Amino acid sequence: RPPPPPLPPALPRRRRFRYTELRQLLVEPIQGDGKRRVQCYVVRHKQRVGSTRFDFYMCLSKEQDMYCFTGRKQKVAKGCYYSISLDSDERKRSKGQSEESQFIGKVRSDRKAVEYWLYDDGANPEKKEEHGPLRREMLFVSFVNSLRNRNPGAMEVVVPGVDAAGDAVPIRPSAGKDGIQELLKKNDLTSIVPLKNREPKWNPQSNMYQLDFNGRATLASCKNIQLHPKNGADSDVVFLMGKVEENKFNVDFKAPLSCMQAFAFALIVFDNSSGAF
Repeated sequence: RPPPPPLPPALPRRRRFRYTELRQLLVEPIQGDGKRRVQCYVVRHKQRVGSTRFDFYMCLSKEQDMYCFTGRKQKVAKGCYYSISLDSDERKRSKGQSEESQFIGKVRSDRKAVEYWLYDDGANPEKKEEHGPLRREMLFVSFVNSLRNRNPGAMEVVVPGVDAAGDAVPIRPSAGKDGIQELLKKNDLTSIVPLKNREPKWNPQSNMYQLDFNGRATLASCKNIQLHPKNGADSDVVFLMGKVEENKFNVDFKAPLSCMQAFAFALIVFDNSSGAF
């Protein structure tokens, strides 16, 4: 298996990264002035045999894209499970935490695919055979209504907050306790950031509700979504997903999100809207 792609030798000045190690760059919140979003895109590969594959790319410049992740849906008895890897050829999580494994995280859901969680590659506290640091919980999403019902406003999206050093606050729930969902229920917002779906506004000229994507979405889709801080202005968009081709979707994000959180939320949108355009 080829090694993961190295960081480009020279990045454009307008994109400054604090990390030099690939995993940190992709897992920790993106750095910046808080005004510009990082432009990325996800490509869906529908396959007759096996599960659909999703590849995620970051746009470094108009001429240069960087491959980041591949997500694949794995067969499980309950809910859904997407593995996230730094290697497009790695089909499942390697046993054990070896340096050769390119597994970097996973998305899990409940039985009804209504609630979703993103975890890194740490140890599951409920499995005694796994050793090492406990896994970090990096994203929680709860849908009130499925995106298949074309009501994307009915959801809760929560990510860990960012500390003074610019890193995500580590949330490592032990045996299902003190996770993001529990903190949200307690209304303890000291270490989490709730996000809200941006709602379309009525346009009297077109006689319909519209949401401006500034050219980042060119095709209609229930997957076209924008998120902003729940307690902030709806114009402060921290995540945007817009359909531009049959199997290509732009994904833009900024802090407090990381690259992996943005990709994971895109996977969740694909999964929850399965069967919808």
